[in-house]
Amino acid sequence: MKILMVVNELNIRGGTHKQLLRLCEYLSKNHDITIYTTIYEKEKTYPEFEKFNIVTPKLKNIKTDNKIKKIIYKIENAKIEDKVLANLLKDIDIVNIHDSNVARLIDVSKKNSKKVVLQINDMPYCFLEGNAKGQKDNWKNKLRRANFKRLVKKVDAITVNVSKNKDVIKKCLNLDAKVFYCGVDTNKNLEKHNAMHNENKLNLFSSGVFFPYRNYETLVEVVEKIVQNNIDVHLDIMGSTELSPDYANKIKKMISDKKLEKYITIWGQVDEKKYVELHNNADMFLFININQSWGLAVFEAMSCGLPVIVSESVGAIELLKNNENAIIVDPENVDEIYNEIINLKNSKEYYKTISDNEYEIVKTFTWDNLYNSKMLELFKEIVGEK
Repeated sequence: MKILMVVNELNIRGGTHKQLLRLCEYLSKNHDITIYTTIYEKEKTYPEFEKFNIVTPKLKNIKTDNKIKKIIYKIENAKIEDKVLANLLKDIDIVNIHDSNVARLIDVSKKNSKKVVLQINDMPYCFLEGNAKGQKDNWKNKLRRANFKRLVKKVDAITVNVSKNKDVIKKCLNLDAKVFYCGVDTNKNLEKHNAMHNENKLNLFSSGVFFPYRNYETLVEVVEKIVQNNIDVHLDIMGSTELSPDYANKIKKMISDKKLEKYITIWGQVDEKKYVELHNNADMFLFININQSWGLAVFEAMSCGLPVIVSESVGAIELLKNNENAIIVDPENVDEIYNEIINLKNSKEYYKTISDNEYEIVKTFTWDNLYNSKMLELFKEIVGEK
């Protein structure tokens, strides 16, 4: 089978990109894989992508203050993309689109009579769901919703990584989606956590590309409360700041205004060596995003027994049990999060129970079992291959 993978960008290390990478590695054992993306910067994404055939179109830079020029460049770039993709599709059996931002390419795929599977990890902003819930609607959103609905009706299957997204798709699109959970990487360089490194100091850790739904504001307030209670603490935050610089700057300013610079470090996107170091040096992992669809980073932390404190609105909790293999909290309740941190700090037995339980359960969450094999079965079913 010849499979074309489509993703908006490959210049970042995010959950969607890890999901795509692991699927490509699995499929490439017996199938031909090509990846289409608008941007590829190998030093900024997962290095393993380098072994695949990656095609990028030569697009025009649309960074201009002239609105008319910007529209013209977008139209011209769309034509360039369509032409490149149409050429790729000649020898392709099925297209797997991994990003709603490039859903427009469904049209090109279908015009060339190709089967299409669309992965939707988050609904487009225009539907005002998830992270966009409560935002004001406008005519642009209405047009975008209408166009997205038109596009998704053409696909042969929709896949999601969490059940609540299946419900959202039914609500917004009146379509069914298949739920395939993401897997977990096992990193041999990560050390198994059994206890705090130092009973007199809290080493907290959080990760995720900087977007407003990450809710880093609350983490800053939690650290402030810990400091006010005369407890030695340090919070490390790992994640690219480039996609939402305004939000990243907002968090940096908040840290500065509260005079917490020596207690909180923002590392931005890091390499593998630093990734391992941050996990190994931490005592607890906090992931208190608001309306995050999945949360791959939660399971990566669990894979080394790093106790996780996770938001009740994160999709990952579908596979977790509160106070057994995770601690589930209200993402906006500073006092609750603070108390759970202190409970973990003060009870060696509780700490070890959470650590051991999550370490064992994550062993069953392999990429091949939860995601890759199911995607391959779906592809075969759609193209009629036994």
